[in-house]
Amino acid sequence: MNLINKKLLLFLLANLIIVGISAMDIYISSLPKMVTEFHSKADILNTTISAYTFGLAFGVLFVGDFSNKYGRRVILLIGVLAFTISSFIIIFSTDIKLIICLRFLQSLGCSTFVIVSRMILKDVMNEKEQINANGILLLSMIISPAIAPIIGAYIGHYLGWRYCFLLSSSLGLLMFISIYKLLPETNHNKSSKLTSIKDYLNIYKGLLSNSSFMSLTFIYSVTISSFYAFIGISSYLYINSWHVTPIRYSYIFFLVSFAYFLGNWIMRVLNSIGKSVSLLIGLGVYSASFGVIVIILSDLVLNGEALIIMVSLSLFLIRTGNAILIPPTQIRIMSHFKNHSAQALGFNMCIMYIVTSLVIYNVTKLPYSPMANLIIFTAIPMLFSFIVYRLYHDKL
Repeated sequence: MNLINKKLLLFLLANLIIVGISAMDIYISSLPKMVTEFHSKADILNTTISAYTFGLAFGVLFVGDFSNKYGRRVILLIGVLAFTISSFIIIFSTDIKLIICLRFLQSLGCSTFVIVSRMILKDVMNEKEQINANGILLLSMIISPAIAPIIGAYIGHYLGWRYCFLLSSSLGLLMFISIYKLLPETNHNKSSKLTSIKDYLNIYKGLLSNSSFMSLTFIYSVTISSFYAFIGISSYLYINSWHVTPIRYSYIFFLVSFAYFLGNWIMRVLNSIGKSVSLLIGLGVYSASFGVIVIILSDLVLNGEALIIMVSLSLFLIRTGNAILIPPTQIRIMSHFKNHSAQALGFNMCIMYIVTSLVIYNVTKLPYSPMANLIIFTAIPMLFSFIVYRLYHDKL
């Protein structure tokens, strides 16, 4: 496939990722109001976020294999359709339990965006090209967290949180039309049959007993979970505890997203000059660990506006570390397990999304202040991530 078509694929897939990732937190500034509207609790409303990540955890296990048998294009179309329809139904839903179920269905659709897009890149690119291309795909994760909560804050303020899902469903419909018209089939060696449940279990058993897979997945999961602790607690911390306006709070995501841009750029530069995967992963772990240290020290010595600024800057460091770590980890896992790359990547991401789901749900459950909960759910994961990296970095 020529260079022009690769660029077109990247553009289309990057926009697809933007749509899917934006749905995760576009309404986050409205969560405190939704607690009141549904006469519920913070941890129940947080389930609307953790249901999304849990749906991703379940979907990524299988969509790669389905795309191996039926093709990348058709699986993406089905995924976008599920995403669009569930987003639309949420607009009119008045039962929080139904919304949680629809969020799960919405994220099942998004799971095709996450996995199949990378399988498409694997179809047409070598490993070095894939690392750079994954970096470009992940740039969409900069754009989405930068603008989605801001747009969502204005939508929530002037129209209401339901219109956030109207936007998601409209963008989903646009992506369905674009994929139908523009995306070629890249899987020209389709599997004759789906992997059986028994084969899946055998593959997962082998992955769980592989020290390289487990160390990579552990570092990847818990490092990313440190940021999702912020996703789960930040609206209550900034809006309820620190009395920051929802719109002003949403601008914090722009700063954090710029951190992702910086980390992604650092990763791509280091990769282009031949730095090792182990070094890139370690740099991500160190950056996130330093960010957690800044949070702890800030809480000990600062208060008021200074505390708000330093916590936001510490999250900058955590997100920078995430951006450096994600692409080389995913590509290394697919390279280690070439014969089962779809299952390995899917299982890796499944574990990560399960961990982040648990963190998002439980970060509001502890009987402490939002700031204390944030420290607990960032410091403990990063401590273990740092230890595992130091023990196993030679095997990564």
